[in-house]
Amino acid sequence: MRPYRLPAFDQEVDWNKNRRLVRSGFKDLEYLPKSRSGWNATLSAHAFSARRHIAGKADLNLWAIMQCCPASARYRELAENALVLWHGTSAKRAEQIREVGLFRKRGLWTTLEPGIAHGYTRRRASEYSAGSATVVLLLDRREVKPGVDYEQQGTDILRFHSSMPPENIEYILWDDRIEFLGHQRARWPRPWSMSRFKRKAGQWIPRSQPPVRFDDKYTYSSMEEWLHLSIQRTLSTFESAAAIEIFSSLYSSIDPWEALEHREIFKSLECLCDSSQSKRGIRQFSLLLEQTPV
Repeated sequence: MRPYRLPAFDQEVDWNKNRRLVRSGFKDLEYLPKSRSGWNATLSAHAFSARRHIAGKADLNLWAIMQCCPASARYRELAENALVLWHGTSAKRAEQIREVGLFRKRGLWTTLEPGIAHGYTRRRASEYSAGSATVVLLLDRREVKPGVDYEQQGTDILRFHSSMPPENIEYILWDDRIEFLGHQRARWPRPWSMSRFKRKAGQWIPRSQPPVRFDDKYTYSSMEEWLHLSIQRTLSTFESAAAIEIFSSLYSSIDPWEALEHREIFKSLECLCDSSQSKRGIRQFSLLLEQTPV
């Protein structure tokens, strides 16, 4: 039995486009939320999308651990045969989906592109005031055949002819969290740890007595040190990363989220990174040579 928390679909989410950041060259931060409600559903989906556009593909387990979520043993086992699909819905409907699976109504629409799925859940949540949820499906390519089990519509949309059981659901992205529904967690890679801060004398400081362990090599004693280490970790994972990937990993690994301001992230990026690269219209950040962790 899995513990269940009702999704916070009664909260209003602001999905207005952030045109100022887009004009500044941050195309991927177009839907950067202005409030906590919607962070996971928005940032995480678009982070996966950005990696897919930059590199041509995205690793589901690497994406998961960067969001402080368990990695999937099944995804690891399937390797090149893993087919990751996204389905946008409402939070109310996702409550049923997590228990009984996805039903076919004139076809079951899924997509390889999280941005498309999240666009649909934004519309559903706004029109019906039912909250947002994005379902992440994991299939074995060898068990589904194009033209038989599904029809491909365009580059990224797959319309299946039959329903899917809950066993095919690996994650659900709710407004306020990401839920792992896979049968087994992968032993490796391990999720990145959550860092907790508290407000004292007008400053955010670690809840634990400093220095606080960050990983096997480093510790931190302040918000600024944690922020620098976190950005370095993300950018060391990839040759370069989009701003949305950095924002997503940062806000997934801090509690409370109010401790971290957008301007502080940009300030650290300016200090640590070279942002001259651009891939497929997405601005890229990479660590300056002198900032690269040893």
